[in-house]
Amino acid sequence: MVVALLNFLMAAGMGALLRMAFVVEIPWVKYQYLLHAHSHVAMLGWIYLALFALLVHAFVPEGKSLQRYNYLFWLTQMSVIGMLLSFPVQGYGSVSIAFSTLHILLSYVFIRWMWKDMGQKRTFSRLLLKTALLFQLFSTLGVWLMGPIMASPLRQSSFYYLSVQFYLHFQFNGWFIIALFALLFKVLEDQGITTPRVRQQQFYLPLLIAVFLTYALVVVWATQIKSILWINSIGSIAQLIALVAIIRLLRPVYRNWRALFPSWSGYLLFTAALCWGLKVLLQTLVILPAVAEAGYTIRNYIIGFIHLMLLGVVTLFVLGYALREGLLSDRQRSVRVGAGLIVAGFTGSELLLLLQGSLQWMQAGFLPFYYESLFGVSALIPVGLLLMVFAFRRSSFTN
Repeated sequence: MVVALLNFLMAAGMGALLRMAFVVEIPWVKYQYLLHAHSHVAMLGWIYLALFALLVHAFVPEGKSLQRYNYLFWLTQMSVIGMLLSFPVQGYGSVSIAFSTLHILLSYVFIRWMWKDMGQKRTFSRLLLKTALLFQLFSTLGVWLMGPIMASPLRQSSFYYLSVQFYLHFQFNGWFIIALFALLFKVLEDQGITTPRVRQQQFYLPLLIAVFLTYALVVVWATQIKSILWINSIGSIAQLIALVAIIRLLRPVYRNWRALFPSWSGYLLFTAALCWGLKVLLQTLVILPAVAEAGYTIRNYIIGFIHLMLLGVVTLFVLGYALREGLLSDRQRSVRVGAGLIVAGFTGSELLLLLQGSLQWMQAGFLPFYYESLFGVSALIPVGLLLMVFAFRRSSFTN
């Protein structure tokens, strides 16, 4: 977890630097190159490796050989370091592409091992994990299509953008989100809390449909074929059905929430759940054509939505789950303060992005000191992470 947190710290630091570039001139920063480094380290260094650690912790029995996962983890971390060093210098170049490709190939090894080692017992958490792993595999089709597209006349078309967004869409909505649900239901199963199979299917099937159909919004943006919006609308409704279904499904958990997820673990996981609910509701609003157009044309909304998923849903869930499992400890004040700063930085940046995006939609100008404020709240996240990493290291030395 400390390695994944350090990757998160690097990504958050680069994110704050990107925000600072709008406040003061930083001549040595190549903005687009640093943006590529920020996004790759955040996704593949923080979220991927954190999920790697948590899924092995939750699903691989102690009797299995964990040493090979240790080797695989460090090989994957080497690919992340390669991306961290190469993207700010060359952007998408031969070195950064090589390390990105290595990461994908290593992820295939992880998928194969996890699939085999999780066991054959039929549980809802294992069904969700297998689905998440399949989406992880499926998403990489978008990456492998980029090469042929760039080498053909199609490079001038929208197909390159569609292949990039194919990868991102199924990573975010398929692999990341469904893996979180697998971890959540594994906790419930380990505590002997059962849920009706019928209600499991009422949640699982609409969620699966939604992941596929909401990709249509990307296609609309790239092709400007507005008639495709109805496919996205069906996907958004399916996702809303899944939200209602999981609220009903988790009804037995509400009474035991404090016992299952005590202290800051419960706060962070509850906030992550609220963020996922907000994400679903926002996607449901995209059914309205005017909202859909704003959603894929106003950059502030796009960035805010991505951060809502990666910071609000995934990151807060991962931190909350790590606290519950004792991989982090909220008994230390610096961990609690650090978590609070991360939540404050995320919330502040989301509000600023929403307000400025809405002003842009209404053609009403800029918020006063917008970029300065955005940098200020963004800087809270790496500061909070520094406190958490420091607390982790200090407790390790103490132990």
